[in-house]
Amino acid sequence: MTDQDPTRPYEPPASLPQDTPAAPASEDATAPVPPTPPAPPAASASTGTPPPAPVAFAPAESAQPVASAPVERAPSGRKGGISRWLIVGALAIVVAAVAAGAGFLLTGSSGNSDVLAWTPADALVYGEARLDLPGDQAAEVATLMKAFPGFDDQAAFPVKLSEALDQLVGKASDGAVSWKTDIEPWFGGQVGGSVSALPAMTDPTAARAVLLVSVKDATKAKAWADGFVTKQGGTTSTEDYNGATITTVTPPAGVAAEMKGLTGGYVVVGPVLALGDVSSLKAVIDTKGTAGLPTNAQYKEASGAVSGDHLAFGYVDVKAVYTKVSSLVPGDAAALPSAALGQLPAWMVHTVRAENSALVLEATVPHSDLSGTGTASTLPGLVPSGTLLLADGHDFGSALKRLKDQLAQDDSLKDGLKQVDDGLSILGGFDAVTGWAGETGIAVTKTGDTFSGGIVSVPADAAAAERLFNQLKAFIQLGGAQAGLSVTEEQYNGTTISVVDLSGLSGLAGQMAQGVTLPADLKLSWAVTDKVVVLSYGTDFTKAVLDTAAGGPSLASDARFKDALTRVGATRTGLVWLDIAGVRGAIEQLVPADEKATYDADVKPYLDAFDYLIETTEPGQTYDKGRAVLHVAGS
Repeated sequence: MTDQDPTRPYEPPASLPQDTPAAPASEDATAPVPPTPPAPPAASASTGTPPPAPVAFAPAESAQPVASAPVERAPSGRKGGISRWLIVGALAIVVAAVAAGAGFLLTGSSGNSDVLAWTPADALVYGEARLDLPGDQAAEVATLMKAFPGFDDQAAFPVKLSEALDQLVGKASDGAVSWKTDIEPWFGGQVGGSVSALPAMTDPTAARAVLLVSVKDATKAKAWADGFVTKQGGTTSTEDYNGATITTVTPPAGVAAEMKGLTGGYVVVGPVLALGDVSSLKAVIDTKGTAGLPTNAQYKEASGAVSGDHLAFGYVDVKAVYTKVSSLVPGDAAALPSAALGQLPAWMVHTVRAENSALVLEATVPHSDLSGTGTASTLPGLVPSGTLLLADGHDFGSALKRLKDQLAQDDSLKDGLKQVDDGLSILGGFDAVTGWAGETGIAVTKTGDTFSGGIVSVPADAAAAERLFNQLKAFIQLGGAQAGLSVTEEQYNGTTISVVDLSGLSGLAGQMAQGVTLPADLKLSWAVTDKVVVLSYGTDFTKAVLDTAAGGPSLASDARFKDALTRVGATRTGLVWLDIAGVRGAIEQLVPADEKATYDADVKPYLDAFDYLIETTEPGQTYDKGRAVLHVAGS
């Protein structure tokens, strides 16, 4: 990241290399040449769609090359990648865009995204970052950042972040770009990108993609881009199209052969700077800010399924992307079974927002018949207090049955499913093995210096679960001795715990993989009651779950977990809980003594900010949603 403490005033480097002439670029250097926008039309970067702006300068009758003399610069010691000339300009803007958040904190604007309005309507994938922090996001981000060192003073927050990110931009560009001097004067705070066509296997130039950056001063944006291209040794030409002037960039001589036909360029149109292939730039211009992606019927439905201000937004035309990707793969390697293909959502949208000292990620898709019915979670009340990880799914047996029935409709899968049924027939068949399981999950706990964990399930049919595990025990007792297995039982508070000793498999493991040895005390245990079925490594976790089921302190009783549940809703089909603070505390005990001082000073203060992560899935009648909350400490 940076060498300077971001909580201290910014100290600029002794010298910046951007104005320092040096030797010409060597033959093996692929000079990064971003396309350069023309002199832009005068346009406001406010919200909405501005009226067509006048052309900045009279269009030429034909595209006229404009030689841009390379600026001599010191060799960096790094060889350029085959496509570095295409992405370096975009990278500089994106890095600067991250820094842009500092300029808008606590003063964020609300409203629709300018970059969205100019995105081509046929985009298969679209993503945007609202670094202008719309609506309530300015205050929410400032509150969120209070958990990190140096940002506890709300009044000084924009200055602190600006100083830190100015260093980041400078270092990321090797001192060639300054956020405060080069980017802030024209950047409008929004960045969007879209892909309308994927590259073909034999023709990378078939790809269509564009990066859109909002501008508040088009003239300054053009001047910056012109200067950037010149410094990188780019050669440009201009083309008039539909009232706007596209600036294209000729790839340097060292670019890979397959990339030479790919023509990239820039154009400033309306309130945006667009960077991409020429076809995509023309598509941007054609939208006129009124006929872009927001007019796409499927996008309208997808974006209408989410609400509220956000920091980031993403849209994927899932089936179209799958079709395009599968067409690039020879043969049937990428083909999905028809049953699985039928379950692909038509689209997916994601949003990220700051909310109540947390980052909240939501994913939304059209409802699927496989989603099941949302209910309140039971397992948190059956795993011990302080559980570090819990990942569960509701109606587990029923969900497996629905999936199996769906796959059975595909003729190509029938033989494979029959083999599964035949293999499970020794235990009574697929339904006997899975049908008893209700809410089922995996949990990890820590007691003292010992980690333990296992599989926990709420039995939908406790008698069926007991029959299954009794059969399993009988098979091990009958045939396990020859394989080195043995089964014993022990009583624990009125419940029978079955223990399988696997240490006898050590010799077999060594024969199968030379040098492999198993722990001398390798044991699995399980217990079945009317309330819970537990299967674990060793017996500690099994006993802990039985204690909890009998009324002991549970994860559900922990205050932090209770708070987390209030942030994700009451009904769900699945749940993931990760106690980040607890995991960090456990790992910190493993830090070597000679590294602990450095860790405590340079790493721990930042990691301490992260509290927990909780994620749930919630089915609906029209849309299914997933919600993940990354909470920070201090609230």
